[in-house]
Order: sequence, then C-alpha cells, then structure tokens
Amino acid sequence: MWAKIEVISSDREIIYLTSSLLIDCKQSINIIFGRKSVNASVEYTDDSSLEESSFENPGKIVITEKLKKKLLIPETQVYRVKISTSSIAIGPVIGLLLGNDTKRYNPNHMKKYSDRFGIYNKVGGLIYAFSPKSINWQNQTAYGLYYNIVAKSWEYGYFPLPEVIYRRDFHSNPKDIEKLIEFTGGKLFNSYRFSKYELYNFFRLNSEVNKYLPPTELLLKFEQVKAFIDCYNKVILKPIDLSRGRGICIIEKIDLIYKLTDYRAKNPKVSVFNDDESLEDFFAMKNNNFFENYLIQKCLSLAKIGNSIFDIRIVMQKQKNKVWGCTGIECRVASIDSHLTNISKGGYALSLDDALCQAFPEDDKSLAQQVTELSQKLCLYMDASTEHFAEFGIDIGIDSDKKLWFIEANVFPSFKGFKTMDWQIYLAIRYTPFLYALSLTEFRA
Repeated sequence: MWAKIEVISSDREIIYLTSSLLIDCKQSINIIFGRKSVNASVEYTDDSSLEESSFENPGKIVITEKLKKKLLIPETQVYRVKISTSSIAIGPVIGLLLGNDTKRYNPNHMKKYSDRFGIYNKVGGLIYAFSPKSINWQNQTAYGLYYNIVAKSWEYGYFPLPEVIYRRDFHSNPKDIEKLIEFTGGKLFNSYRFSKYELYNFFRLNSEVNKYLPPTELLLKFEQVKAFIDCYNKVILKPIDLSRGRGICIIEKIDLIYKLTDYRAKNPKVSVFNDDESLEDFFAMKNNNFFENYLIQKCLSLAKIGNSIFDIRIVMQKQKNKVWGCTGIECRVASIDSHLTNISKGGYALSLDDALCQAFPEDDKSLAQQVTELSQKLCLYMDASTEHFAEFGIDIGIDSDKKLWFIEANVFPSFKGFKTMDWQIYLAIRYTPFLYALSLTEFRA
C-alpha cells in the first residue's frame, strides 16, 4: 500500500484508519517509522483509499500533529505502508552517510545526489543524508537533509535514525560505523574500505583470484625498489589509501638510467637519475614517506589504443534481488604518454566493445566475457569477508598478451565516465543502491 500523510490538529496521538484494515478493530497500535516506534490510538473512518492505492494514486493516512512530531515524519513524501496485527510500518527510511564533514550537508552540495531520485516511484519513503556527528543516540534521531519530492529540493530537518544506511564516504570514525552497524542489524552497506594492501592480501588467499594479481609488496626500504626494478624494469609506487590516481610514481630503468615520473603534484614531474646512488638519494633526502604508506608493484604493460594505455572500470552492484550484477563497464583511456587512465587525470571513456575492437581487432569477444566473470568472482569472494558490501568499482587491466590483471577495487567509486558516455547506464548505476536498500527493509516487493 502507498499513502500520503495528512496532519490534523490535536494534542493526542491518534491515527485514523478504515476498519477493514484492522480485523479486530484495535483501540491502539504501534506506528513504526524508521527506528522510531510510537504507540497511538486508532480511530476508524470510512476512507478506504489505502486498499486500492499505488504510488501514482496513493491513499491517505491521517495522523494528529502530536503523533507527527513524535514520529518526525515529513508530510511531503509518498510512503509505503505495511499493516500487521501488532503494528503499522510506514517507510522506508533510508540514510545516506556522507562522512563527518558537516560542510557537505548543505542543499547546494546535495544537488549532485538529486538525480538518484528518478527511481523514487519504485522506492518511496524518506531518504535523507546525515553525519554521525548529528546523531542524538538518546533520542535515536539525526539532523540532516532530506529530498523533498514535491519541491524537488534538499531541506533540513530532524528524523528518526534510518533502518538502512547507504555509506558513501571514507572518513567516518570506525567506532561510529560499528555503532550504526549494530543499531541497524547489519543493514549499513559498504561498511569498510580496504586499503590497497589489505585488499591485495585478502585476494592473495584465494586460488581463483590470486593469479590475476601483479607482484606487490608493502614498501619499507629502498632495497625493495632496487630489487623490483632489477626484476621488472618498470615499477609503480602507490599510496595504500588514496584513489583517483593520486600520489602515484612510476620508475623505469632504461639501460643504466632511471626515469621517474612523479604524479604527486598537479602536473607530473619527470626526473632522470644516472646511477643507483642518485636514485637512492632521491628517496633518502626528501621522499622517505614512500616507506610509510606505499606499496610497490610491477608496472603492467597495458594494451593500448593508439599511443594511449587503457584499463577497464566495471561497476558491480547488488541488485534488488540481493545478487551481484554488472551495471556498467567503461574503458578509461589515458591521455597520450600518461601512465594514468583516471578521468580526473585527463583520460577519457570508451565502451568496452569500442576499446577491445580498437586494441584487439581480431578478438572474438571472449575477453569481454573474461572481464565480467573475473569481476563476479571478486565480488563473491568479498562476500566471504565479515563486511557488508553492495557496490564496487573494479579496475581490471589487459596487457599486450591479453592477460587480465586485477588493479583495484573501490568501495565508493565515481561514475564520471559513464555520465558522458551513456546517460542511461549512468542513471541505472545511480538508482541501483536505493533499490538494494529497499530490499533490506520489510517493504521489499
């Protein structure tokens, strides 16, 4: 059933319903909204609009002003309603967790989330963004912004804590996350962000996956740099906890000379070292931080489109049936002579078919199948962890010999390439987490 809320003045907590909805005509019942539960008196009317309701033609639930204030329920939304012998649930109530930075929680910043509400007619209810800092644990409420579906704008308010939380941030306090996981009964998804090295070690334990991992070590001393370069000629240094190509360095040995391309600044800087000692001095003098939070990997000889390398971003998301599915694939092509394929670093997006056709014109489409199969394996193995995941941006490389390599898995991926490449795919990616969130509630189809 679907309903709009109508509020009437009264200093009592009353809900008005048609008697056919409650067979034994209870005098009072628990009203559940998010994690709030309020016992209210029931009074009966002849209005039977709920029984034949839909999103387009919602019924009406009349409640008193006092009950509305206790439930913290906005009148603007269209709600799903589920009635049992002991309670009336109104919802769903879904939270967007965007980190502790309160600057993010303003109507202007939240506009970029508005396109996700193209699927609202399949979800309904209250969807709001909140920070762990805004939670009142005693009252089980949070201050945040909800998307007013009538005004199509983000508005501030106090709301009951949500029954499901879609996490889209890196920087919340782990203790806050643990508390919210416990409070929602494990219905906070994207619960943890693995560092690159944690993820490498996790996948290394799986025999089906580890053959796709490039040689990798946690970087602790210069001798590792020297050993990796001697073995592979070209290596990549990656910060273990950054994304979007930030902080990366590439070192390549050409005869007896070392060429280092440093992407840590806005513009890449190229340095040349004529011997081992001068390369070691580079690390010893001003760059000891490489031996704190970096890993070192063999630099893959990625396949090229023209003179530009490319890799593949596969968006894997749990669907409304709670099963992993691929909702989008893009190939990210680096700018000429760049080692970085990230769109934010000057790369551009192509469809998988276009990229493989240009890079491997003789391929029989088996590579595309291998890519999706590997992505599925990675996600299923992630489910073996103790965390709750529902969204990954998986980066896979193909080398010039057509071998697949796992590069990275982002828990909070960006979708910029899809936005320009295929608007409908972009929207499908944006919608899917709300449909999955609905599947975790009692309002699931």
